[in-house]
Amino acid sequence: MSSTIGEIKRVDMSYENRLVRVLDRNGFTVCRLIPTSSPLPDVLAGDGESILIFQIETSRDSDIHIEKRKIWILKKFAGDLKADPWLALKFIDQHVGWLFCNLSALKIHEETFSINYETAALKGFNVKKLVSNELQQRLI
Repeated sequence: MSSTIGEIKRVDMSYENRLVRVLDRNGFTVCRLIPTSSPLPDVLAGDGESILIFQIETSRDSDIHIEKRKIWILKKFAGDLKADPWLALKFIDQHVGWLFCNLSALKIHEETFSINYETAALKGFNVKKLVSNELQQRLI
């Protein structure tokens, strides 16, 4: 059964809103970035010391493929703001929370980047560790 574009956008917004709530509950000031005529990453968060920018990707499969354009936009946006770019991954059928991964965890393909659940679970971490890492960086 095929989903309409409107249904897909509603599901995407739902996951973006869920991530916003998770980050907010963990002490970040956070907002969704709503694309206008130019594409943007999905979520911007800060805690007074750090700025984090997230590209959200979800999948019911064990693999997530991301258009290269999305990653280049994320990197440029993060660079312009001197922020840290992150992937916020949700593997829906794995029944785990959000996994946050550095862009270096991505596998490079001709037209896309990809990451599978095993790599994300190994190289990524949950929101508690994300918050903890941000606090530790301030102490250094």
